[in-house]
Amino acid sequence: MASTEDPTIDPTKLWVSLSTPLIANTIVYIIAQLKKDNGIVDIMWGQLFVLPNLVYLLWSQNWNQRTILTFALVSLWAFRLSAHILMRHGGEEDYRYQAMRRKWEAKGKTYYYIVSYLFVFVMQAVFSLVVNASALYVSLYSTKDNVLGPLDYAGVVVFLIGFLIQAAADASLYSFKKDPANKGKIIKHNVWRYSRHPNYFGESLMWWGIYLIACSVGKGYWTFYSALFITLLVRFVSGVPLLERKQKKNPEFLKYMQETNVFVPWFVRKINDNEEQLIDKKENGENYGAVKND
Repeated sequence: MASTEDPTIDPTKLWVSLSTPLIANTIVYIIAQLKKDNGIVDIMWGQLFVLPNLVYLLWSQNWNQRTILTFALVSLWAFRLSAHILMRHGGEEDYRYQAMRRKWEAKGKTYYYIVSYLFVFVMQAVFSLVVNASALYVSLYSTKDNVLGPLDYAGVVVFLIGFLIQAAADASLYSFKKDPANKGKIIKHNVWRYSRHPNYFGESLMWWGIYLIACSVGKGYWTFYSALFITLLVRFVSGVPLLERKQKKNPEFLKYMQETNVFVPWFVRKINDNEEQLIDKKENGENYGAVKND
């Protein structure tokens, strides 16, 4: 069980550690402007979670079973994600950042530089600290007399399930997109058969796993907002909605919507004749009503 006595937290070590995501993203911002590619911020996203934990643990030497375990899990997620994003980057700025650039540059260069720094690079640094709260709590408050317990093991299992789902989703999508014959098609195999966004579901699941580990330490249960924030963010704000809107005019995707759960993996649903007719009308360029997605 975790000790009920909190270790002494050095404010200097804490604040320097918490500042590392902003420092790192400020450097990335400068590089991004030189390259004219704000999309490289996504490559750095995972490392924003590693840095504050690493700096604090090295400085405080608060290494114990739980901090090592949590740091290893976060690092596993971070480096795999960064490697995946780097591989698929292709040297061209992501369409989302291109749209932001056009919108902001239309209001002047100064406006663009300020707004892009604040709303892309600073915002990601802040968001990373929110999502990282459970892992940081472990780094700060887990002590050497702690022993791993049921919640830790449950957290590892949940994390690894999420990790495998996301890794499988990313790998299969990467291979699918590499084949020119699949241009304009929708991936429907592997984990994508059971969820339209299994990569985001896996992401969410991993942070709930980290939260379970934090629950083994003092008042770590209060960091529930960490996993809740990333779940709501990818499901309703920056992940799923953006990709769904991008595909909304694709008849194949409309059929996929009817068959497959949006987020939580589930069995494929057979579409009925009325839904099939609506999709056919869309494919033929006819007017159609809203297709219900249960």
